[in-house]
Amino acid sequence: MIRFILGCACAATFALLSAPVSAADDPVAACDRLAAHPEDPQKVTPGLSAEQIDYPAATAACEAAVAAAPDNLRARYQLARVLFYANQNERAVEQMRIAADGGYVQAQYIYATFIARGRPYAPKDICLAGRYWLKSSAAGRQSARVQYVRYALRESFANCPDAATWDEMRALLDAAARDAVGIYQQAIVEDLGEALAARLPDAAQTAWRRCAATLGTPADQPVRVRRFGDAAKTTDWINSLILSGEKTITALTPWAYEGKPAQRPFEGGYSVMTDAAGVPRAVLRTTQLRTMPFAAVTEEYSQYEGKPVRPIAEWQRVHRDYFTRILQPLGRSWSPDMPVTLERFEVACRAP
Repeated sequence: MIRFILGCACAATFALLSAPVSAADDPVAACDRLAAHPEDPQKVTPGLSAEQIDYPAATAACEAAVAAAPDNLRARYQLARVLFYANQNERAVEQMRIAADGGYVQAQYIYATFIARGRPYAPKDICLAGRYWLKSSAAGRQSARVQYVRYALRESFANCPDAATWDEMRALLDAAARDAVGIYQQAIVEDLGEALAARLPDAAQTAWRRCAATLGTPADQPVRVRRFGDAAKTTDWINSLILSGEKTITALTPWAYEGKPAQRPFEGGYSVMTDAAGVPRAVLRTTQLRTMPFAAVTEEYSQYEGKPVRPIAEWQRVHRDYFTRILQPLGRSWSPDMPVTLERFEVACRAP
């Protein structure tokens, strides 16, 4: 558990926060005041770091709160927290489980962490940890999103029947990116995103493994997933040209995959071609790469495009518009001297 030390405005404020519980105190309010976690999204007080907690007072307050309000899941989570810090692991795990099963978001995240880290008295089932992290993620807990994807990328959930799919993990990271606070959270989410991008989505993985077995080539080599075109009709049209053998070349720009090594083409490499919905249509093999300025492309190369795009003037118009659209979000713009990589390919396998 990540522990953050919250500075107090003054010594008197800290003394008030950690003062013993009086008989007049409302038990739940006292538990909140003495044991809330600063990162709990459902806390009702600022919270205290582990170093700031008065454990005898906090334990007494939270035990009284649970006795007075057994259905208060926040109080149960906070009791579990102080019991864990006080090394009362068996009771801590039990109270955390009750709060997690009741739907308390922070408890779901921490109970999963207990399991994943092998804490004493926690279940020994990594699939169970994954389920609790996914529940907490669905409720918006940022750390649960990150932890689930981290463990999934280590193949921890490989044998779990209810493991998240590639698309579901992508959605977790997209949500984490939107909610990231500060440069360190952003960096972690970006790193996980790059690691996930290097893995194939489930359907693409199946298509690639089937193709690799047919070709007798190792299935553990890097493989890209690609979609041609940025509109569904365009994607369908280009796919049909490729599958018919009419189109055997495409134009890329290295600017589009800067910082994305998993998307960089290389000669002899394979890629899974999908439709607009992400359904695999074929596995392609890159046979040749040549990079040159946009203005240097001639009909020597455009003749391998679909027939309507083979005249060089039309090739330039279509690709100028396309590069303008895809480069704008990257802070780049089309220019006659921008780098263009011409990729020749062949259909290695068709998807069933």
